[in-house]
Amino acid sequence: MSNRAMIWWETIQLRCATETLTWSDFKIEFENQFYSRYHRKVKEQEFLALKQGDMSLLEYERRFHDLLLFAPHYVSIEEHMIEKLRDGLRQDLRQGLIALQFKSMKELIEVA
Repeated sequence: MSNRAMIWWETIQLRCATETLTWSDFKIEFENQFYSRYHRKVKEQEFLALKQGDMSLLEYERRFHDLLLFAPHYVSIEEHMIEKLRDGLRQDLRQGLIALQFKSMKELIEVA
C-alpha cells in the first residue's frame, strides 16, 4: 500500500474506531478520497457508452466490470446488468442472443 493510502486508511480506522465500517461506507470513503467527482463522472459515461468493438469477449467483460464500479445505479439488478452487457456486444454475437433469456452474466458470456 502506498504511503498516502496507508495514512488515509489509518485516519479512517481512527475515525471509525467506535463503530463498524460497512463495505458500503468504505467504498464511499475510498471513492471520495481517491477519485474526483469529475473522474467518477467520466468513468460513468464510459460505462454508459461501452461497446465491445475490437475487444475480445474477455477484454469486454473485464472492462464492463471495471467501469461498473462507477455506475452501479444504472444496473442495480442482475437482469439490467445482463441486458447492458449483451447490448454492448458486437452485432455478430448479440444477434444470436437477443431472443435468449439468461440467469446470470456468466451464463451470457459462456453462450456468447
